[in-house]
Amino acid sequence: FHFGQGSSSYFHFGQALSDELGLSWQISVVMSETTLLKDIKAAVLRMVGITIGAVLALGLLSSVVVSALITIPLFRLARGMRQMAVLKIDDAPGHSVLSSRSKFLEVATCESSFFALERGLKAFVRYVPRDVVKMMLTGSMELDSVMVR
Repeated sequence: FHFGQGSSSYFHFGQALSDELGLSWQISVVMSETTLLKDIKAAVLRMVGITIGAVLALGLLSSVVVSALITIPLFRLARGMRQMAVLKIDDAPGHSVLSSRSKFLEVATCESSFFALERGLKAFVRYVPRDVVKMMLTGSMELDSVMVR
């Protein structure tokens, strides 16, 4: 049973025993609540700490994964744009400077726009000399002087 004295609380455990000589014994243990529950409270605090640590670690890991899923395709897109700006494109059909599509709608939209632009530029470069296209892209040549009548 549980009893208190002042601001302290105690637990009492008792067991009646008798031996072969006919003697009756009463064994009692009285423990303070803080002593008895100290290990339980420490275990609960340890489990709460482990849970919070695991949640923070999973949150950090998921944020790293999500940011990688966004930034890696954007880096590839930027690299492809730099390559396209200097007309460093492969004329093989179906080949693109981008290797994969993003799982995020906004990045995938940028990539599909880039693919369309790249296909158009490849078709344009096929019929117009590359040096003329480069001059047109850099703005160093007027469009009228390039056109052949």
